[in-house]
Amino acid sequence: MIGYVDVKTSPVYFYAQKTFPSGTINAVVPFDLLRLNVGNAMNTSGIFIAPKPGKYFFSYSGISFTVVARVELQVKNATANWLGIGHAFGAATSQTFSLQANLELAEGDQIRLRLVEGVIADDASHYTNFVGHLLEEDIIQ
Repeated sequence: MIGYVDVKTSPVYFYAQKTFPSGTINAVVPFDLLRLNVGNAMNTSGIFIAPKPGKYFFSYSGISFTVVARVELQVKNATANWLGIGHAFGAATSQTFSLQANLELAEGDQIRLRLVEGVIADDASHYTNFVGHLLEEDIIQ
């Protein structure tokens, strides 16, 4: 029987940032700077592809610009084509906004952030951050 003791799998985690604002409504939020990308599951276009089944944690934070900003965390899997998981909302006064999610993903499931409205502020200060990591791999299929 396989258990938690002496079972080691390869890690999956990423830390992505932006260096420019995003204002294209209904578009994937791209991340041009990958500080960490262990497991190569995140790409700069802003889409994470689960390399193995298991429980994952994701966290996003950003700053709204001069207008209201809202992003939606979405998942694409075998049964859903970009289903909304949660929203983050920032007011029109350069307000910080964030969201977090724990998700059970199958291998090949995809995660992205979509800009629903407004503008996400950013520059070389890296106000926008997106992180994710595998909490627990599902090793029994």
